[in-house]
Amino acid sequence: MDCRKLLGFTLVELLVSLAIGAVLLFVAAPVFTSIVRAGYLSTQTHLFVSAVNYARTEAIQRKQTVFICARLNNHCQNNQKWEQGWLIFVDENRNGALDNDELIQVSGGFEVGYTLRPNVSASNLLFRSDGVVRRGTGALPLMTFRLCAPDAGAGNLAERSREIVINATGRMRLQFGRELAGAC
Repeated sequence: MDCRKLLGFTLVELLVSLAIGAVLLFVAAPVFTSIVRAGYLSTQTHLFVSAVNYARTEAIQRKQTVFICARLNNHCQNNQKWEQGWLIFVDENRNGALDNDELIQVSGGFEVGYTLRPNVSASNLLFRSDGVVRRGTGALPLMTFRLCAPDAGAGNLAERSREIVINATGRMRLQFGRELAGAC
């Protein structure tokens, strides 16, 4: 009898291993997708939150009114589509519009498919020198921006959207999307 060790797998062992791997992959794929989506939402949310915090800080430091507005090319737009980016500018001549040499920062916006919309009509926000926020058209009692993932219409909004709530003092809080707050 030959006492050599046999190395390798039998066909049955290989098929069982492949079957177990396939089942694990089938179970893990949705969880992995959810983790990736949450990471993207977190990144996109923090882009906007950082920009709003920056505009508020600049207003306080400069002791001047600073605007943040929805962007279309390199101009402020008058609609509610913030996902295309935003402009931050100091309003030195106090005319409420972006003029030459007033621009502080330009954002390129979000990845394709993400949306960012306010719950009230606001194509811009202004921060006074004391850090208090207002809409360009007047008071801001409480405003919520909803950031939605490209697949937000497919189901659970808590997993597929985030809400950025800005109070009258300019402070923000983040929360998961809510079903009752409207669709994306």
